[in-house]
Amino acid sequence: MGVDRGLLACSAYAHLGITTAPAAGSPGRFAPMTPVQSSRRRASVPLQHAVVALVVAYPVLLLVVDGWVNTLFGLLLVLSPFVLWQVDGPGTRAQLDSRRVWRYALAMAALPFAVLLAEWANHRWAWRFYDAPSRFLFAVPVFLAVRRLPRRRLRLIGLGFAAGAIAALVEVTLDPNRSFGPHRIGTSFLNPIHFGDLSLSLGLLAALSIDWGTRDPLWARVLKALGLCAGLYASVLSGSRGGWVALPVLGAGWLWLHRGQIPSARLWVTAVGAVAAGVAAYLLVPEIHHRIGLIVVDLVDFRHGMDNTSVGIRFQLWRVAWMLFEQHPLFGVGPGGFKAVMPQMLQAGQLTALAADFGRQEVHSEIMSKLSQMGVFGLAALMSAYFVPFALFARALPSQDAMRRRAAEMGLALVACFVVYGLTVEIFILSMSAAFFTLTTAVLLGVAWNDSPE
Repeated sequence: MGVDRGLLACSAYAHLGITTAPAAGSPGRFAPMTPVQSSRRRASVPLQHAVVALVVAYPVLLLVVDGWVNTLFGLLLVLSPFVLWQVDGPGTRAQLDSRRVWRYALAMAALPFAVLLAEWANHRWAWRFYDAPSRFLFAVPVFLAVRRLPRRRLRLIGLGFAAGAIAALVEVTLDPNRSFGPHRIGTSFLNPIHFGDLSLSLGLLAALSIDWGTRDPLWARVLKALGLCAGLYASVLSGSRGGWVALPVLGAGWLWLHRGQIPSARLWVTAVGAVAAGVAAYLLVPEIHHRIGLIVVDLVDFRHGMDNTSVGIRFQLWRVAWMLFEQHPLFGVGPGGFKAVMPQMLQAGQLTALAADFGRQEVHSEIMSKLSQMGVFGLAALMSAYFVPFALFARALPSQDAMRRRAAEMGLALVACFVVYGLTVEIFILSMSAAFFTLTTAVLLGVAWNDSPE
């Protein structure tokens, strides 16, 4: 049986065999399908429709119905072994070297394992700390299944991204509990930071999916463009400045990726236009002007000893997190340990009472959270979760298949966004944001390294 089934066993679907034979041709490179590789069973049409429907639905419901992204993730997880059982054959080895598939699986298993190590070292056990990290491991069988499905159907997820961004904007417009203070909007179940970051992600992915593999009809292009606008506007309403940093990062990355495909004069015009649009947004949009202006005010106040600003509180929390890492470099203080030491740190004068209150919620940095609570093993696991998928997407960029190549670009953008988000917030502290990242990464990888001849 194929390598996918062996990896599925690694994700609790036992009794499926594995072969680790090297890929045909160069490792990790695309190779033409042979008659033997093409002779394989297909998943039944109803099963394909069910999986595609779930893939399209989860971004639509992400920011509208609390918990549904996890529910749909669970349904995809249940259907994945049936897809692998019905679709047989060695074709996957022609697309992605089994060693790289194993690396992806191990990278996704790293965070749950880091939690286990930290709990063992600190003798503090609780199942709830596996909630969000488990989504990384559960994404593996979904990836293995999705790459066996016809990729022409999977491109429908672009419409899901667009509809999800539009639905998010409608949700905060109608939600009476949306206000979190001046220039801050979220939902009744999601704070402004996570809401803004996820809305922005949906909008950007919708835009990148325009003409994905083939030219979209006019209505689809309009819907995806509206999705981009809705995602950007929802992010502006949230006031989540950390997410806005991702925009110039993605812009620079897009220009670099297309530097040999687009005339240099057009690239310069695009770059200058993007900078001009950013300056205009700062000058003309009150929410953006206010939130960015506060950064300067906060930094000046912090220099003059005023610690209880948005920036100052983060600096205090990061200082304490680094202190804890220095004291416990290997395994950290354990999941939940940062929150537990807040009274002690407050009494020792390491932070203010307001900062301690914020610290009882989160560290406000994914990297500092992993360092302080899981040590170097936690940081290594986080970097693996980011950059192993990133490397797989990057290897798919030279593909001659336009749909696979675009999926790789979308995946690179998604990972880059979440790396930026995680600099100033614990983006994976919520299971729904972890589910969105891991599930979207799995689907896009499944398209970029798709094994279906369709």
